Amino acid sequence: MTSGEQANSNALVAIAQQQNQNSQTLFNESNPGFTAAENFYGSLATGDPGKIALATAPATQQIDQATASAKQNIIQNAPAGGEKALALEQADVSQGAQVGQVRSGAFLNSFNALAQLAGQGTGESISAAGTGISGLNASTSALGQIGNQQLQSQEIQAQQKGSVLGALGSLGGGLAEGAGAAGGFSALFA
Repeated sequence: MTSGEQANSNALVAIAQQQNQNSQTLFNESNPGFTAAENFYGSLATGDPGKIALATAPATQQIDQATASAKQNIIQNAPAGGEKALALEQADVSQGAQVGQVRSGAFLNSFNALAQLAGQGTGESISAAGTGISGLNASTSALGQIGNQQLQSQEIQAQQKGSVLGALGSLGGGLAEGAGAAGGFSALFA
């Protein structure tokens, strides 16, 4: 293996190790957020009215403030009588319906949110780990190819040596026969 091939292999291993570190870093940074979100949506998924009321308090407070403002407007601007009382009752009914929608929506949507968190939580971490594994596979493959090339090179060299030695053997045998023949031929003239 040449130093360049070794350097390439080392670079691929370094990339794989870096991706492994990236994978762990992504997991470590995202896990606390996912844990908090899982706890939040998990408490909603229990169906406990107290936990749902606590979780939806910011939204229900806005509904309460809007209703109070609407009722104040009715009291100040509507003429006295049955219509004013009916408008105030309708504001209360509307408030109750909106709070109910917020709370039931929080409960029903908590399951989808938990499912999304389960799939999303480790997706980037797995992706980075997969990239690291690909780098290691590429390094291993490159080393295997280099080894195969070295074996093929050695086989070709051995074949070339065999061919050269065979040719030299044939040449040597031919020279020996020629020398023997020349010796016999010279004996005729002696």
